[in-house]
Amino acid sequence: MKQQDRREDGYTLLEMLVALVVFGLVMAGIAQSYRFGLTAWSAGEHNTTEPENIAALDAALTRIIEAAQPGSMIGTPNQLALTTTLPPGAGLPGLADAAILLQPDGTLILRYAPHAPGVPLTPPPRPRIEPLLHGVTGFSTAYLVPAQNAPAAWSSKWSGEKLPLLVRLHVRLADGRDWPDLIAAPADQGNPDSVGQNSN
Repeated sequence: MKQQDRREDGYTLLEMLVALVVFGLVMAGIAQSYRFGLTAWSAGEHNTTEPENIAALDAALTRIIEAAQPGSMIGTPNQLALTTTLPPGAGLPGLADAAILLQPDGTLILRYAPHAPGVPLTPPPRPRIEPLLHGVTGFSTAYLVPAQNAPAAWSSKWSGEKLPLLVRLHVRLADGRDWPDLIAAPADQGNPDSVGQNSN
């Protein structure tokens, strides 16, 4: 008598469990790769600045500046504040109020919190702080200001209803090296004839 294979079409419970485990590992890997990664950019606690970390930080800060919302940017010689969209993994899918600044201990940080549309009815949430780079002795910003009937010029300050043409970030490291200037262009320029308020 022939032995009949009674197995029905489909997957067994064991196969389903294995597939779910593999799927979970893949998703965990993807989530890790899209993590905000700011602590990795800071090169851990060794205060080192490897080229790949600098490149990752460069790319993320460029993206943050490019997504700046018109009327939200306030720039001083040593701090940049803006409303923007953060990279995936920050836990804020919408707009965020962010600031890039240097702490007294020599850590360049990104401070951010969800952007509240309109008039907030509750106290704002406590901002999150992510270290960007350790061992920093100097941080400065500059803004390429559009002008009517005159060439654009760099200014150490920016505010206004629009956005500067370019934003430049300069970082001096504790070992005496200068991180190559990051220069990024906010994407939403609004009315090109408008001029922001600025002062040198």
